[in-house]
Amino acid sequence: MDQLPTDHQEALRKTNTERLRIMAAKTYDVGDDDLETMDRTALLEVVAGDIVSRRGATSRRRSEKSDQVRELELQLELKRMDMESKKIEKEAETENKRMETENRRIEIEAETRARELKNERERREH
Repeated sequence: MDQLPTDHQEALRKTNTERLRIMAAKTYDVGDDDLETMDRTALLEVVAGDIVSRRGATSRRRSEKSDQVRELELQLELKRMDMESKKIEKEAETENKRMETENRRIEIEAETRARELKNERERREH
């Protein structure tokens, strides 16, 4: 009971005994025979214990969900990084091809110019 917030403790204290029996029965922690013989204080403890344990289970589920969410976020971030890496590689490949093409064009122009100069020299000599 002490593990519950004050407002929950107050609400349980205000609950009538028969309602506490019904709530305790729903916990399945207490048999029907025991329920009938339990005093109000024992019923309060059973119900409070159930509320505390359910809260713990809820917290664990939330924690598990937040762990799962975090894992998915990390996987998503890794995927983004992988995609970015592939994009950069593709851009580098494209730039390399562009530079190779430009170098080849320059080589062809140089060869063409060299032939033109050779032809011009030969014409002058003749």
